[in-house]
Amino acid sequence: MKAERARILDMLHQGAISVEQAEQLLDALEKSFQKEAPSQSEPQPSALSSDVRGVMGGGLGGSIASTVANALRGVFGGLGGGGRANFSAARLTKEGLERMAEGTSYTNFGQLTIADDVPEELLRQKIGSLTNFGHIAGPANLVSVIEGVCDTNFGSIGTDGDEMNASPGLGLVNQGKTVVTRQQLEHMADNSKLVNQGKLTVAEDVPVELLAQKIGSYTNQGKTYGPAALLGVLQARCSQNQGKFVPTTDGEEEEDED
Repeated sequence: MKAERARILDMLHQGAISVEQAEQLLDALEKSFQKEAPSQSEPQPSALSSDVRGVMGGGLGGSIASTVANALRGVFGGLGGGGRANFSAARLTKEGLERMAEGTSYTNFGQLTIADDVPEELLRQKIGSLTNFGHIAGPANLVSVIEGVCDTNFGSIGTDGDEMNASPGLGLVNQGKTVVTRQQLEHMADNSKLVNQGKLTVAEDVPVELLAQKIGSYTNQGKTYGPAALLGVLQARCSQNQGKFVPTTDGEEEEDED
C-alpha cells in the first residue's frame, strides 16, 4: 500500500492529478485494502488526506463522493493481478493487447493512444472494463469500443486529430506544457471547455475575440501565462481556479511569487 500511496503523491507533485483527485485516490486505496484485509490495521482516511495536505501545504475542502470511491476501489489492488494501468503516455497496440488476459481491467491516468491496426474484436475481447482519468485517442471505430467499456470517465475520450475537442463538453485537458495558438483555436469548436492542470501559455498573437469565441469555460488547476487582455478572457470564464494566472510582458514570462 505504501508504494501505491507514494505513486499517487508523486502524480500530485508532477501536476498529473489535482488535489481533489489525489484525495479520492487515497481514500479509494484505503477502502480497497480494508476490503481485502479487514483484519489488518490500516491508516484512517484522515491520515491519508493529511499526506495530500503535506504535499500541497493547505487544507482540502469538501467531501469525497461515495460513487467516486466505489469506482476507484480496487484499482491499485487489481494491478498485481489482471489489471493494467497507464500513468504517463502509452500506445495500445495489437501486440500489446495479444499479451493481455481476456477481460482486463484497465485504468488510464495519462495519455493513451489506440493504434490504427488494432482489430475491434481483439479490443473488445481484451479490455473488459476501463476507468479513465486522462485522455484517450484513436480511430473512431476503436474509440466507440472503448466508450462502451468505460465504466467511469473523469477525463476525455476522442478520435485522432481531435485532441482539442476530445469529448463533448470537455475539450482540451492540459497536464503538461501547452501553448494555445491562433491556429489551434481556429480548429476548435465554439464554446469549448479548456482544463489546465499543468502550464498553459496563450500565444500573444491570439485575437481576444477568437479566444472569447472558442473558450466557453475554463478550469485552472495549474499556471496560466499570457498577455493580460487574453488572461482576462479566461478569468471571466473560469468557474474553478486552484492555480495562478501570470501576465506576460513582451513574450516573457514574469516571475510569480509562490
